[in-house]
Amino acid sequence: PTGFRIFAIKKFKPDIIHVHSPDTIAWAALKYAKKRHIPIIATHHTEFGKYLAYYHLGFLKKPVWFILKKLYNKMNLVTTPSPVITKELIDHGIDNAQTLEWGVDSNLFNPCFRSDTLRKKFLPGEKRNIILYVSRLTWEKDLKTLAETYQLLKKHRRDFVMIVAGDGPARIKFEPMMPEATFLGYIKGKELSEMYASSDIFLFPSSTETFGNVTAEAMSSGLVPVVADAGGSKSLVEQGKTGFLAQPKNADDFYKKVCLLLDNPELREQMRNTGLSFAKNLTWDKTFEKLLQIYNQFNVKK
Repeated sequence: PTGFRIFAIKKFKPDIIHVHSPDTIAWAALKYAKKRHIPIIATHHTEFGKYLAYYHLGFLKKPVWFILKKLYNKMNLVTTPSPVITKELIDHGIDNAQTLEWGVDSNLFNPCFRSDTLRKKFLPGEKRNIILYVSRLTWEKDLKTLAETYQLLKKHRRDFVMIVAGDGPARIKFEPMMPEATFLGYIKGKELSEMYASSDIFLFPSSTETFGNVTAEAMSSGLVPVVADAGGSKSLVEQGKTGFLAQPKNADDFYKKVCLLLDNPELREQMRNTGLSFAKNLTWDKTFEKLLQIYNQFNVKK
């Protein structure tokens, strides 16, 4: 309950408050902070406005942005995980937005986890390439585009297998849309690390990412990504150098970009190496160092 959480805040006596969701707790925390002159910042890491269209609630987009603007503009600062999302907030009238890029754990997501045994398990006969999708199975991840892309690949090619790692409420309707694809369900730890590193291409059509954790994990593991030219994914992938950006919701464009990688192993290897170099710079140490610098702007004790 909100009252109990505010009681906990009072007991803790914070020097700064950092909220991560624009819900009732955030409003209560804002009221608490302003009354006591405590700096308060927020992190915007969910595309609430874009999610609505996937659930036939697009008519609520303007009210949602109105509420976000009202809340965020009362904060001392709002951080986002990518420049694209920072610009989006500024374009919606939230002028105190600042980019704080997230990182990736390169010890956990690393090419060293590549497993020939795992590849043999999933690559029978003439199959030579593993195309991987990793994420929650919810419709705002543009699962319909993923299924349509897979169907095009399945119709025209025989040199790949499609593996889906993740679970969610859309799975029961989504899985039949991808016949012969392998659905692993939710995996984590070493199992996830090996699946990433043992695959070849990362296919991720979601256009609602604020950062794209899974894309960063894939690149850090040595995969070449084909992602939507939108949101946080757009900030992670450099077109034609570290991967490909495809037109959002355009399965034909995703299909063509994946085929380019399947047909050009030398290009794929070049992109893979460039992507690995890029991912090495996405460290959580850098993220938290910058976060501490932000806190210190308000003369807050470390």
